[in-house]
Amino acid sequence: MRKTNDITIDEEEIKGSLSVKMANNQTLDDVCMQYIPDYNRDRFEAFAIRVFLGDETVVTIYAIDKLRIEDASQKKDKVPVKKFKLTDISLQDLFSYCSAFNCTLNTGNYDLDDMEVVNK
Repeated sequence: MRKTNDITIDEEEIKGSLSVKMANNQTLDDVCMQYIPDYNRDRFEAFAIRVFLGDETVVTIYAIDKLRIEDASQKKDKVPVKKFKLTDISLQDLFSYCSAFNCTLNTGNYDLDDMEVVNK
């Protein structure tokens, strides 16, 4: 890591965006129904997933708690979310729900919007 103008740059880390097209009209809720005991679509709506690969594989799914969102006492600027951590799902099983996977990673040294591909 190095520090430049009060910004810490991790030279070993690249970041980016990722998109996945679900297969067979499946949704993230379908993954939850398969791997989370007592997951209830009437109560939860899965909307985000995080996949960590390191010493272990951890899939974290974030789902809106519909019962709490309807509660008038909740903060209006926050969405109540239930976090589910899955450690018993393999990447092969997880990717079986996907028909396409697209990932772009960047060192952060240059903005991808500023690039011009010249080897056409």
